[in-house]
Amino acid sequence: MNMNTFLLGMLAAVVTAPIAIYAISLRRDLASQGPAAPAAVQTAEPLPSEPSEPEPPAIVKSPEALQAEDACIGCQLANASLEARDLSRVNLSQSDLSNATLSDSQLVNAIFQQAQLTAAQLVNVNGSGADFRAANLYQADLTRSQLIYINLVEANLDDAILQEAELREAALNKATLQNADLTDASLYGAILRDVNFAGANLQGADLRYTDLTNANFQGAILVNVQLEGAVLPDGSNYSGAEDILLLSGEGDGQD
Repeated sequence: MNMNTFLLGMLAAVVTAPIAIYAISLRRDLASQGPAAPAAVQTAEPLPSEPSEPEPPAIVKSPEALQAEDACIGCQLANASLEARDLSRVNLSQSDLSNATLSDSQLVNAIFQQAQLTAAQLVNVNGSGADFRAANLYQADLTRSQLIYINLVEANLDDAILQEAELREAALNKATLQNADLTDASLYGAILRDVNFAGANLQGADLRYTDLTNANFQGAILVNVQLEGAVLPDGSNYSGAEDILLLSGEGDGQD
């Protein structure tokens, strides 16, 4: 090996030695600091959701706007004049119709579930097939109304007037008719289970073929009432005039 080659080798060693020493020192420093922390993961900011459109306010129609097949659930119609209207199939569930006048109106298949009809005038209406389930008809006047197949289950008819009303094959399960006036009313074939007729006037009423299971007639007026074919409160079948006395609490069934 000549002198030039030796000198070049020495020069290379002098130049690279500091770099090698620095690399070794750097590795030692990194090792003493432990593993490097992973880079923070950047999450995308959630996009703001578009504001939902507000629900439109409930439409409350005026009495003049109501018509057949309409709906006005929960409407305030107290004292409204709805006389001689065609309100067939109208839905007035949970509406307030206290002291409203609906006389001479067509209410065929209308819906009055849980409606407030206190002291309402329903004289001579055609409410066949209407649904008055759990409605409040306290002191309402339904004189001469056609209420065939009507649903009055759990309805309040205390002190109501139903003179000459046609309630044939109606459902009145658990309804209350305390002190109601049913003079000459027809309830032929009606379901009257658990009905409270206490103090009611049923003079001349037609109760033939009704189901009166568990009905209460305490103090009711049952003069000239018709009961042929009826199932009495105790589950027995009507057998004669003595049963009428027992219903009103005026007889003890003993000779």
